[in-house]
Amino acid sequence: MASEILDADVSRTSRAYRHIKRRIIRLEIPPGGTFTEAQMAAELGLSKTPVREALAQLRRERLVEIDSRSGCRAAPVTLKDTMELTAFRGLLESEAASLAASRLADIAQLQALEELCQSSYHEQDPASVDEFLERNTAFHCMIARAGGNDRLASALEEALHQLERLFRIGLLYTSRALEIVHEHEDLLAAIKAGDADAARAVAIAQARASQRMILDGLLASPDILSARIGMGATLAGRP
Repeated sequence: MASEILDADVSRTSRAYRHIKRRIIRLEIPPGGTFTEAQMAAELGLSKTPVREALAQLRRERLVEIDSRSGCRAAPVTLKDTMELTAFRGLLESEAASLAASRLADIAQLQALEELCQSSYHEQDPASVDEFLERNTAFHCMIARAGGNDRLASALEEALHQLERLFRIGLLYTSRALEIVHEHEDLLAAIKAGDADAARAVAIAQARASQRMILDGLLASPDILSARIGMGATLAGRP
């Protein structure tokens, strides 16, 4: 009986976690957007406890910020964090791709990767963007797992999930559908050829292209264009 209660609690927490994370990643709660535990609990028809546990997990993933006085908010998007996260992804994925090229021989995995790498989207169709982001993450995570380093794969998967809303911003404001398909095909070709150096180089180039896409998307956003720039702290004490 106790185990059944525990399973139910875990299920409710997981449900709350998926719901809130999906709303943040899909920008339904925009970067910096505020909400409360009570609001989320009401949306889900749950008590505050599973919502609080879900928010704690999302806080660890740096998608949510929690303040005891002002409530919760989706973590803001900053240029510094964007640069750090995209660079971190590049470091992880270049090693993961190199390992995969040295090890991947599973025919079923290769077939799955071939199917996933054909995924595309239309920037005017939010549903196609949703599906593409899910399949894009699955593609890169499958490559990482094929490399055989579970810790590396877990770290890359977490980084990719954190990047999904940044990818979404980039996809909404830029058009790179054909380029992304070609990039995926190039990466898979290097892995299938067993060329670890080529796979590493392709992964690095793709990470840099993704970084540029995200930055272009941020710069095209009306919120960025209308943002005020403060330099008081930087100029403090200067003549």
